[in-house]
Amino acid sequence: MLKNVSRNRLMSSFMILSIAAFSIFMTACAGETIVKEVEVIKEVQVEVEKEVIKEVIKEVVKEVKVEVEKEVIVVATPMPVITGAGGQQYGGTLKLGIIDFGAMDPSIMGLSEGSAIYSNHAYDNLTEPWYDGGIVNRLAETWSANDDLSVYTINVRQGVTFHDGSALTSADIKWTFDRIMDETTASPLLGEIDYISEITTPDAATVIFTLKGSNTNLPQDLSDYHARIVPDGITQETLQESSTDFGSGPYTLGDHNPAERTVMNKYDSYWVEGKPFYDRIIMYYMPEEATRIEAIKSGAIDVIGSFSLAQVEGLNERDSITVTGTDSATIRNLVLDTRGERVDEDSGEVIPASIFADKNARKALQYAIDRDFVRKAVTYGFGANANDHPIGTADQMYWDEQPLSNQDIELSRSYLAAAGYNDSNPLSFELDASDFNQMLEMALAVEQSVEATDLPIEIEVTKHEESTFWEAIWMMPGGTPAVTSAWNGRPAAQAVSVALKGGGSWNESYFNNPRMDELLALSSTEIDFDKRKAYWKEIQEILIEEVPSVYLLYVPVLVAHQTHVQGVQAHPNSWTFMEDWWSSE
Repeated sequence: MLKNVSRNRLMSSFMILSIAAFSIFMTACAGETIVKEVEVIKEVQVEVEKEVIKEVIKEVVKEVKVEVEKEVIVVATPMPVITGAGGQQYGGTLKLGIIDFGAMDPSIMGLSEGSAIYSNHAYDNLTEPWYDGGIVNRLAETWSANDDLSVYTINVRQGVTFHDGSALTSADIKWTFDRIMDETTASPLLGEIDYISEITTPDAATVIFTLKGSNTNLPQDLSDYHARIVPDGITQETLQESSTDFGSGPYTLGDHNPAERTVMNKYDSYWVEGKPFYDRIIMYYMPEEATRIEAIKSGAIDVIGSFSLAQVEGLNERDSITVTGTDSATIRNLVLDTRGERVDEDSGEVIPASIFADKNARKALQYAIDRDFVRKAVTYGFGANANDHPIGTADQMYWDEQPLSNQDIELSRSYLAAAGYNDSNPLSFELDASDFNQMLEMALAVEQSVEATDLPIEIEVTKHEESTFWEAIWMMPGGTPAVTSAWNGRPAAQAVSVALKGGGSWNESYFNNPRMDELLALSSTEIDFDKRKAYWKEIQEILIEEVPSVYLLYVPVLVAHQTHVQGVQAHPNSWTFMEDWWSSE
């Protein structure tokens, strides 16, 4: 398992992108207590080829508008350092470089990095996925189930308050999940918890989930990031449009401008004693990776979580920066549109079948790719090859004896012929990709890998903007037949059901296999472990054979942070628990 990424594991050849970086903040000096109004000028110092460039900047292009402004600054005699039980220091501001921000309402959040961090610190779940892969209690103080796992009773943690001071009770739990199960909410979690039949609250501290039958998945489904607890009676309009949050988490929402920055302030009445440590978290929106890299190098920000693995050595060689990481089931894949001919519901127009509606075309691509080449080109020695399904190798449901997909040019050629492709009629398609989360690197490596063969396959990679990729390209009507995708690690049931179950809102390949869907249902209700694992073996067999999506590689989860930021752990599911972090400065 990766922890602090050691330099001797890194590849010596890599490309470091360099642009002029910036510094946004000023620091207060120690001295006698005074209050004064001053004009603050933002300066930047950037080391480029051993020369120091110093300039006053009024604007950071495309990123953060920086202006001369007036601030009231208190310059005071230093206060004694306050420490926690483990020696953690309290106070300070944690600054993050983030790609984007999406929805405010947890129940409908998409794949935005900023939204995920915001909701995880403004709200709480009943349970949470932990660093070791297990599920731990959060707002659920305890839970139990009847013998056939069809009724779950949850005891709600007492003494928890929302940020307005009101008590969190079982009514809030019920309202949260009733909203998710209401189709008009359009929560992506609905399809995962549609096995819930009824939610009752016999008292303020007890919630009972009655299911449609036996189900083993409820504790982990309660930990989904769409299942963060909101107050009883609150509407989606209020959650989306208000200038405040409504959670019970360690931080409250302050100033929020999704084009520039989001400020979160410490909640002093947080139910976890002694936490959080930082007074403020500020997320700055920086869509360009190069800007995030230079910002952390210059010290303008403290943490970044999205960057190319090519950048690791350049970051880690600096004494002021630490790269912390862990192995994970985080996966990168090529999504193939499996839809046949269909009629557009709005226009009535007949839409031709995707070229990848033909299984033979999908199989041809599956065997055309040199997976070792792609992984090494993308991960710089990190990670592992994936095998055309999203289940992590450490998951209990992973099929250990599965045959691994490898490049087989002649087998690929036979599938191409079966699909009607040859040298005079090659399989040609556009592959949409975006330059973050290793997706563009993967697409280009796939293109190069296939070009190195003499197979009649022609791939044209099209690059798209990071900040709009999920909203404007991924799963968009009329899109190209292939697109890159990136998924955080999830337990097997979630990983397959969310991305591949027939009719699912995030079924990116539009795959529809009734037998696989039946197996998902059977596995969720099977208490006997060996029988459940047999169902999962067949699920993986189906996905490897049908290949609706070419899952190519697992990548580690990495966090780059200033060395003075302490307590950082990389989470295998890419969650962040910044209430545990503190500054040693």
